[in-house]
Amino acid sequence: MKKRFLFCLLLLTVFAACKKNDNYFSDLNKNNTNPTDIDGGTTPTDHNKMPLLVNFKINNASCAFDSVSNSYYYPVPLGQSLSGYKVNFDTTAAQIIYLDNARVTNGGTVNDNSLRTNETISIRVVNSLNNSTTYNLIITGLPIVTLSTVGVIGDDKINGSFHLVDPEYNLAGRKIETTSNIKIGIRGATSRFYSKKSYSVDLIDASGNDTDASLLGLRNDNKWILDAMYIDQGRMRNRLCTDIWNSFNNVPHIDSEPDALNGTRGYMTEVFLNNKYLGLYCLTERLDRKQLKVKKQYGSVYKADNWSNEVNFTGLSPFNNSNATWGGWEFEYPDLGDAPSPDWAPLYNLTYFVSTTPDDEFADGIGNRIDINNMVDYFIMLNVLQANDNSSKNTFLSFYDSRTHPKFFYSVWDLDATFGRNWDGNTLSNATIGAGANFMLYRLLELNTDNFKQLVKDRWNNLKSDQLSKNTINSRIETYRKQLASTGAFARESTLWFNPTQNINTETEYMTNWYNAQFDLVDHYFNNL
Repeated sequence: MKKRFLFCLLLLTVFAACKKNDNYFSDLNKNNTNPTDIDGGTTPTDHNKMPLLVNFKINNASCAFDSVSNSYYYPVPLGQSLSGYKVNFDTTAAQIIYLDNARVTNGGTVNDNSLRTNETISIRVVNSLNNSTTYNLIITGLPIVTLSTVGVIGDDKINGSFHLVDPEYNLAGRKIETTSNIKIGIRGATSRFYSKKSYSVDLIDASGNDTDASLLGLRNDNKWILDAMYIDQGRMRNRLCTDIWNSFNNVPHIDSEPDALNGTRGYMTEVFLNNKYLGLYCLTERLDRKQLKVKKQYGSVYKADNWSNEVNFTGLSPFNNSNATWGGWEFEYPDLGDAPSPDWAPLYNLTYFVSTTPDDEFADGIGNRIDINNMVDYFIMLNVLQANDNSSKNTFLSFYDSRTHPKFFYSVWDLDATFGRNWDGNTLSNATIGAGANFMLYRLLELNTDNFKQLVKDRWNNLKSDQLSKNTINSRIETYRKQLASTGAFARESTLWFNPTQNINTETEYMTNWYNAQFDLVDHYFNNL
């Protein structure tokens, strides 16, 4: 009887042990799901069994996490190395980590294992039971943006969080990281139908009120854009072309507003959403009244985002100031509900004048309505970049102050369809576009109003040896090529999104050769107007 009892007891013990092991491996599988953590790390379900790397930080900045590749990301400036850096992590999930072969405890400093751009380092995580897990640490040279949301991002903005790590913080005297609550939504008309979305981001405080921050040394503001650049084979055209435009053009009222800009500024970044790598984005300022420094109460900004007779200045329809849109234009500033309320009349009157007046009346009066020097720069930009999609559409028309500076001037945006590619990403042969679809430009050329042709010749011959020279433009292309290639960002982008059919070297070679040929073409065209 006693032997039988002992035998049964032994069977129960074995069965319990097996059952315990079943639960253990079940827990392991649960832990492998890596649930989302608001800080971009992972939340372990059982700290004692499977080691997880949670809240991983370098120099007190949280690393971004991609759950698909089980990789952390951290930025180091291109061409530099980082040593003597401090490492922190959650010790309830892991006790020790190894960066390659360097043993690191929480709060420890790593001196022997330098971090360099475009390197991948193995991280082995060990817990108190000597169980281990392996992660990757990918070193990029670009700023890192981590977004967290609860719901799906759509047209209506939803709440979330924003986290930015700036690799240039030390050199530029900025903060290494910036965090904020946000509202985020999909941005763009045509681009919203692409697989990779662009986003509009509003920084807010805990109460939901707008809060300003200067990101990467850009303007102090609450409204930001994450440009996906999806249709562009080089993932740089919009940023590159806006940089070029900013290099030779500014608002006509710059003497009154020395901080004004007639275009945006921005930086390439790598973005993560809810612990998944989203790829390469350009973090940019908005083009708006604040950027242009248009006078509050007395200035207006109109945005052209659709082709129409009104946008092309070939015809017009009645307007209603209760509507936010009119004939392909929309109010940018002021907006409906603002005081004073927005008014279509100034733009309507300009359109009426351009589309209906006789030649002699147009020639005598257009110089009182638009800034001619701005039109000269705009005309040169359209042709030297072959910016077909910006010859009327994808522009802003603004005036600074109805009392002292009532003349309209152009600003440009969405410059993806340039440097030998169309709006759909297909290649374009070199060609001048003249005035394109813009009837106001056409009349300035046709009538040679205010000696417009000579102004174009003189301005081009000044710019072609400096801001628009082959060497200058090719150097700008090479700067972005090197940044995207040497950080590994373009390769990661191509692997994730597939749609670039060119590698970055092939595409930038195409862009360089295209510009060299376009330069010669427009040089002949401008000087023979």
